Amino acid sequence: MDWQGWFFDFEEAKAEARHRRKPVFAQFHREKCSGCKKMYAVTYPDANVQTELHDWFVPLRLDILKDRLIRARYNAVWTPSFYFLDYNGKMYDNLQGYLTPEDFRIVLRLGLAAYYIPRGMYQKAIDLLEQSVDQFPHNPRTPALLFKLGMAIYLSTWDNREFREIMSEIRQNYPDSPEARMWPWMED
Repeated sequence: MDWQGWFFDFEEAKAEARHRRKPVFAQFHREKCSGCKKMYAVTYPDANVQTELHDWFVPLRLDILKDRLIRARYNAVWTPSFYFLDYNGKMYDNLQGYLTPEDFRIVLRLGLAAYYIPRGMYQKAIDLLEQSVDQFPHNPRTPALLFKLGMAIYLSTWDNREFREIMSEIRQNYPDSPEARMWPWMED
């Protein structure tokens, strides 16, 4: 794995994120972590993963055993684990465990949307998520993309009609997903 473009120091990564106006993607790893080894062998070398990771984020690799203060800050206990942070180190999303290249690309999109939405960057989140749903229509994580899309649309308009349509689509096309069970209306 070529680690060019990755940071290994938390403060340096935050400073670069502030300078580049991008979120930080932090991965905790451990020397003998089989999921980490598979990430380095299979997922990170993928050309699409490389492009999206470096275009959208400041990537940071942390050792869960050596970077104890940072690990404690985020309650990190598992490797690999992934954290989406702003340049102040505020966490917006996280996930644990090995991810295939396609799943990782979806998680990058969910993390980026989680960074955009609280900043009121709804249109950026909507555009990203719509493209993502079109790109990955059959992935088990697609209902999560749709739910976050509905959330971004609702927060940008305060009109629940489109959110309701998206939730209906989730229930129809992904009935066994956790998101299908998140139907919030009483009448159904």
